[in-house]
Amino acid sequence: MRFLQLLAAGILAPVTVVSAPASDPSGFLQQYKRENLCNLKSPPSLCQPNSSVTVAETALRAYKFYRAFVVDGDPRTMFSLIDSSYIVRYNSGPQTIWSLFCNGNKIGTEASTAWCFDASTNMSYARYSTTDRWRWVDGCVHEHWDQGEKIPTDKCYKLNTTSVR
Repeated sequence: MRFLQLLAAGILAPVTVVSAPASDPSGFLQQYKRENLCNLKSPPSLCQPNSSVTVAETALRAYKFYRAFVVDGDPRTMFSLIDSSYIVRYNSGPQTIWSLFCNGNKIGTEASTAWCFDASTNMSYARYSTTDRWRWVDGCVHEHWDQGEKIPTDKCYKLNTTSVR
């Protein structure tokens, strides 16, 4: 029982469950299922930049990216929001981080982390054990930083919470 409590609290990383076992008729374990895509050599789909994507759409995509990366451990959604020329320090392309995130491990809970999208700079931020920053171009994550980053306190875009998730 303690294992299930730790799993529910987000303290333990869940394992991939293909279907709810007979011993779990309520589907409790199924809700913590994470898709592990490490059998694929590269991300199944990437973001296609589109100059008509609005600031509001980009903010929503930034929130979905945060959820997929930090809270949900959803590599399919995460990489569907990264463009093909993604820049991480001195490397380029999403392939440089694929092996790190293909397993779908979540990093934290929404209650223990923070998120922000700054529309004035087209940057999104996520704070968990560190703070990451991403630059968005044409509706896609294009570049990443994680050294000495801080979430802005006064520039975070306010999402329409009825349309989130």
